[in-house]
Amino acid sequence: MKCRRLIFSRNLAANEIQNALDVSKSELGDDYLTEKNFLETINSQSAFCKVVTYNRQFAGFAMCQVFGPEKIDEVLRLPDSPEKKDLLSKGKIGLLDSIAVRKDMQNNGMGIELSEACLKEFEARGVDTVCAMAWKNTGGEINIEGILRRMGMKSGPEIPGYWNYMVDSPGGHDCPVCGRPCKCSAVFYGRDV
Repeated sequence: MKCRRLIFSRNLAANEIQNALDVSKSELGDDYLTEKNFLETINSQSAFCKVVTYNRQFAGFAMCQVFGPEKIDEVLRLPDSPEKKDLLSKGKIGLLDSIAVRKDMQNNGMGIELSEACLKEFEARGVDTVCAMAWKNTGGEINIEGILRRMGMKSGPEIPGYWNYMVDSPGGHDCPVCGRPCKCSAVFYGRDV
């Protein structure tokens, strides 16, 4: 008899921060997130971090923020666009900030499980709209495009060099795909809840 593999998502626990950091460094770069970033999500009113386990092993995480329109420039740094104008009219914005799954556990539904858990949390926190800044590598691939489209999100402006000014590292972001400085772009995705 074949056993069904079990996937579970829940909130990040303090004793899992090192696991989350390891996944972050591997998938997003050494300088993208810190221990402090993960600690700040625990019991926060404005941020949260969901984790997913696969057969009882830590598989990945999704870090999110909830903020008002007054913080759009600080948090998203979007250029003037119809999408930015729309966000400015919202009460609460949910940002799917980072989703990362261990390479050896990708393509098994972990990203979908994380995104669904985040949507439920956003709804519980009363957000009006959900958005994400997806990573578009130099080959033109968008890292979580399939998940974002499955969530009903639509793409907006592409911002070249975005990660170099979002990650505070001398010489620019140390991208796991193209090195330092990062030559990748960001693509905005969003939808109302």
